[in-house]
Amino acid sequence: MADSSAIMVSNWRSQGLSPRKVCMARILVILNPGAEEIETVTVGDCLVRAGQQVVVASSTTAPVVTGSRGLPLAAHTLFDLVRDQDFDAVYCPGGVGSAHIHRDDPRIQDLLQRQLESGRILAVICAAVLALIPRRLAVGRRVTSYPGVRAEVEPHVGAWIDEPVVRDGPLITSQGPGTALALGLHLASVFAGDVVADTVAQALLVPR
Repeated sequence: MADSSAIMVSNWRSQGLSPRKVCMARILVILNPGAEEIETVTVGDCLVRAGQQVVVASSTTAPVVTGSRGLPLAAHTLFDLVRDQDFDAVYCPGGVGSAHIHRDDPRIQDLLQRQLESGRILAVICAAVLALIPRRLAVGRRVTSYPGVRAEVEPHVGAWIDEPVVRDGPLITSQGPGTALALGLHLASVFAGDVVADTVAQALLVPR
């Protein structure tokens, strides 16, 4: 089997890109039981296609959890082994059960607060936007979320925006499973540039 990094470099060169110009970011995906499957996999998939390093970490003591629709979701590692590390971005998938863990687990709350205070990217989708409430992480900020949790979120933010992806400084929020691809491509653009993101979108047959 060919080395994946060699294939990636070959792909970049075929696109007229220099590998030296494509900087690899480290992105942490926090995986909880009850995570929404599309949101969990799609964003990480886009970032890997864009040449970024994605680390999926289970918040439990097991590397495999059950998603919101009963599908198994696997992690590279356990959250406790990486939670003190610095990442260029942290991503919280939704799913109601997963969202409540993001909101209620002090380990995750500590990391989300540290991520935003450092000015590094925090991406949150769907009901997981509820995780921004306990530490007042979205006060004064523009955000979006799954419309079903808008009533809970809106009193704790600057403005709730009905758009697929909303960025306010280092905080990037998105609405749900149907907008996960838009969020993934947005993050690909942030870390790899518009040309790479457009190339990923073209390969996925997504109009840009």
